[in-house]
Amino acid sequence: MILDVRTVFFITFLYGLLTGVGLISASRSYSGTLRRSMNVMGAGAVFLMSGVLAAGLQGIWLTSFSSVLLANFLMLWGAGEYYQALRLFDGQETSRWFTFAVAAAVMGVNLFFYAVIPSLSTRVIVMSLAFSFLMGLSGIRILRSRSVSGTSVRNTASGSFWLVSLLFVARAVGTLFFGGYKTALLHNNLWQTLLFSGSAVGFVLINFSYLLLCNGQFNRHLEQLALTDPLTELFNRRAFSDLALREIARSARSGEPLSLIMIDADGFKKINDTFGHAAGDRVLQHLSVLIRDSVRPQDVVGRLGGDEFAVLLPGANHIMALGVEERLVAAVDEHPLSWHEGKIPLRISAGTAALNLGDPDFDDLLSRADDALYRAKRHGN
Repeated sequence: MILDVRTVFFITFLYGLLTGVGLISASRSYSGTLRRSMNVMGAGAVFLMSGVLAAGLQGIWLTSFSSVLLANFLMLWGAGEYYQALRLFDGQETSRWFTFAVAAAVMGVNLFFYAVIPSLSTRVIVMSLAFSFLMGLSGIRILRSRSVSGTSVRNTASGSFWLVSLLFVARAVGTLFFGGYKTALLHNNLWQTLLFSGSAVGFVLINFSYLLLCNGQFNRHLEQLALTDPLTELFNRRAFSDLALREIARSARSGEPLSLIMIDADGFKKINDTFGHAAGDRVLQHLSVLIRDSVRPQDVVGRLGGDEFAVLLPGANHIMALGVEERLVAAVDEHPLSWHEGKIPLRISAGTAALNLGDPDFDDLLSRADDALYRAKRHGN
């Protein structure tokens, strides 16, 4: 016995609506653009499933053509919202003009091939390909997204979009061979039942896999918070120490040099007392940017606490590290902090030590760099 298409639509509507509302409800546990993205994704599911419901109500509460127009528009808008949710997921703002243009074009074609040149086949093909195009775009976006980690989740999410996309391409191809009548929304046959049942599975998988994507990104955000200083976004003391131990172990194995620079902001207490703690925070942020911009990408920069920073230089001997130290001091001297109507002049003291490869010990390296820093402060350098 073949399940009739109307029943498939109603089942799809119920499951899809539940997962869409579930996404909106789950978004309360998140914040920022991730929360907005989940809300838009959930709204997309609600729009899309409302379109499925409108298709199922054809001949019950809605006339044939009004049902098709409403179903097509809602499904296209829902597919567009999926794409907008993925833009937000990647940190980009939404831009709905493209979705509106596609939906408006399809509505125009539907009206033309209904009222001017009646052609059911053309309407089915245009709608199927437009919907397939929007779903395929979302699948491509997930594959190219830098915000997605984990091959299995990425492939499941992208594959779900592509499953639905390819099924609607198949519907368009089927219309070419069988005619629009046999692929009209409520025409009952095995082809239609399999096509729409497969799409129903795809819709549910899309929502569940997207929830997994958001959960993965949220967990990465928590991990990042545990490793970074919230004010400067540099590595915190714990993360810096862990990375330093790894680099020291690597240097001990390879025999490559490694150096450490300790940095301290001169007169930081006076800046806080004179300009306020908000200015002090801006000074620390300003220094963190100058330090990052003055070292190599492979160098490790951290804020150890207060106004104390550290830079680990893999592959750099003591002479090379002293050159970096001079560059850091000069960069800070040349770039005072703009504050309100004036500028706050800044100076730093720095001390450098090279790893003793005969006894590669982090505490020893840190202690010698710290001693060099305080010698520099005593001499006013």
